[in-house]
Amino acid sequence: MTTWGHTNRYLRHADSLAQTEIVEAGSSGLLKQDATWTLRRGLADSSCYSFESVNHPGRFLRHADSRVRTATDDGSALFRQDATFCARPGLGGSGVTFESINIPGSYLRHFASAVHIAAGSGAGDSYDRPQTLTADATWSVAPPWAP
Repeated sequence: MTTWGHTNRYLRHADSLAQTEIVEAGSSGLLKQDATWTLRRGLADSSCYSFESVNHPGRFLRHADSRVRTATDDGSALFRQDATFCARPGLGGSGVTFESINIPGSYLRHFASAVHIAAGSGAGDSYDRPQTLTADATWSVAPPWAP
């Protein structure tokens, strides 16, 4: 997935944290794998989605304390909810926005390369600031970098 307005920045994981990073044809194989996800039926709701890491099968994107990271499914209802995001029309007018199933009104959002869930209700220069939520929570699904 790429971010709106930054078509070469992809959602990837590194050290278990979700972030965005520039990925290009000449990027390392590891970076390309980190930036490739399998979209699964949502673990908490099959009409939504869960993002499984391609190079670490069984590890899913989930939010905890508003930060998005990868983790192994521990079988709990909380994990399944934290790892489920419902597709919505892109807040930026195109693309797609992914809303947290267990914190309605909070969206998968990048800020300073880090990925959080946010509602845009914060103040100042924080990941939850409203000023750029529309753009920062709008994504485009792209072809995979790795098989």
